Amino acid sequence: MGRRSEALEIAQAEHLLSEFFKRSAVGLAIFDESLCYRMINPYLASAHQISIECHLGRHIREILGDVGVQVEPAIRRVFSTSQPILNYEVAGALPTRPKGGQWIDTFFPIADSDGKVKQVGAVVVELDKNVQLQEIASGSSNPETVLRSWKDIAHYVGTCVKTVQRWERAYEFPVRRVQPNKGSIVFAFQNEVDDWLHGRNLHVKVPFRVPPRKFPLL
Repeated sequence: MGRRSEALEIAQAEHLLSEFFKRSAVGLAIFDESLCYRMINPYLASAHQISIECHLGRHIREILGDVGVQVEPAIRRVFSTSQPILNYEVAGALPTRPKGGQWIDTFFPIADSDGKVKQVGAVVVELDKNVQLQEIASGSSNPETVLRSWKDIAHYVGTCVKTVQRWERAYEFPVRRVQPNKGSIVFAFQNEVDDWLHGRNLHVKVPFRVPPRKFPLL
């Protein structure tokens, strides 16, 4: 009788979780270690304009395109550290939504009975189009992995934006774009920037500025 009661409680809990997943007014998804969708709720599937069935088993890049490239480092970090990532800011165009959007994601580990993270859950909130993304808060969005603007990239390498843009045009500096056109959102992976700098044996320094000379008053 005890085992039957326990099984009934588990079934009820699973039913409640399933109902919450279906009826939630925010995006919910679960990814496996291959970064493929294992579950997704109707709200998020509708936002992607792709059916739930077409999500399941497919890699995040297949669904989200370049936005998936931005999200991957965060999911991998949760798998490797077993720590959640809060308020991870993402912006760009989806294959099914060329006009793009802005989102704030939270990623959390889902562990088995032995404490090993087997899956990663995601809570996705889409921002209003009029809301501007804030600068990345230190520690909340894994800024050491993704550099999310020309300004962030230039600051990281210790030079100005124009110099980095010149490097991209002339020397294939590893900048990525959400859309391959002028004015699109740019970002870069820190490890790719490090490899590029190391390959060219560059040690960039912030330009020295001579302070203005002060003359005594007559």
